[in-house]
Amino acid sequence: MNYKEFMTELFSKKSKGIYLIDSKEEYLKETIIDQAKDLISFPDFNYIEIKGKKSLEDIKTAMDTYPIMEDKKVVIWRNIDLSKNNIKDYEEICNLIIEDIENLADFLTLIIISDESVFKGKFYKAIKKNGNVVEIDRLNNNELVSFIGKRFVKNNKKIKKSYINEIIDRFSYLNKNSQIDLYEIINTVDKIIANSDKSEVLLEDVHDQLDQVLDLNIFNLTDALSKRDTKTAMNTYLFMAKDIDEIFKIFYMLVRHIRNLIGIKILSKDSYNDSFMQKSLGISNFELRKDKSFIGNFTLDELFDLQDFLYTCDLKQKSEDFDMNLNMLIFIEKFSK
Repeated sequence: MNYKEFMTELFSKKSKGIYLIDSKEEYLKETIIDQAKDLISFPDFNYIEIKGKKSLEDIKTAMDTYPIMEDKKVVIWRNIDLSKNNIKDYEEICNLIIEDIENLADFLTLIIISDESVFKGKFYKAIKKNGNVVEIDRLNNNELVSFIGKRFVKNNKKIKKSYINEIIDRFSYLNKNSQIDLYEIINTVDKIIANSDKSEVLLEDVHDQLDQVLDLNIFNLTDALSKRDTKTAMNTYLFMAKDIDEIFKIFYMLVRHIRNLIGIKILSKDSYNDSFMQKSLGISNFELRKDKSFIGNFTLDELFDLQDFLYTCDLKQKSEDFDMNLNMLIFIEKFSK
């Protein structure tokens, strides 16, 4: 079962039995908890959150006690770690759930949310056979468009799909191995909503907030560098570098950018198609199209020289007193010649 299927059951109030949530998105776990609570008319009686390791008696009582004044009860067991290395800490409770899984009352919806990826052992297999395992991966492009769009609708705001796509394009969420999560995107979306004084969000409302996002500024920086626009690149970097803690994030994004330019240049020379390049490099279609327009500005030798400079910086900062900020300024000058 995926996230959409599970949420459809919750919204329609058809959920029952056990749901083991195996999610890579913290924000979506929280939306599940919020929606589950909304299922219940009398949450003081019929909504129970059990946090961490509890006694068998606590769990069994929560599962077996009849609901009051309605025919549904929700129990959420959270703040637990069912990963391979730690699931043994919850062995007694897991065994109890396995024993009772085929005889659960129809009124019960038991939602189990692990902080870490669930170990696919005995407990996981039992839930998958007799209950529901909800596997939630990071959202794909269409899911992310829908997710953001619903956020605007929920707040009575209209927004063009092209503006939503611009928000998505300016974050690296869809990139392979991206560390950006939905919390960061939603934080920006909520700021756009809060600062829009009309029923329909304008493009300037979007840009006003995106200009304050580091990921967007990194895109502006890499764009300026790729165009050899020294002045814009330097101004953008100095604005971002006001926050000293972000300098190393900028550094690693630049390493990634150079790697992508090298990869695109080599693969383009060998006539590989865009789909292959996207998958090989783990980048979005937007980023591929943009970077392809830049690769003509550099020879491979120039790109490898830039890469060598960054790798040298990486080695030095791990072994000696190293001024990363100064070297980033040198790099910008070197990149833009």
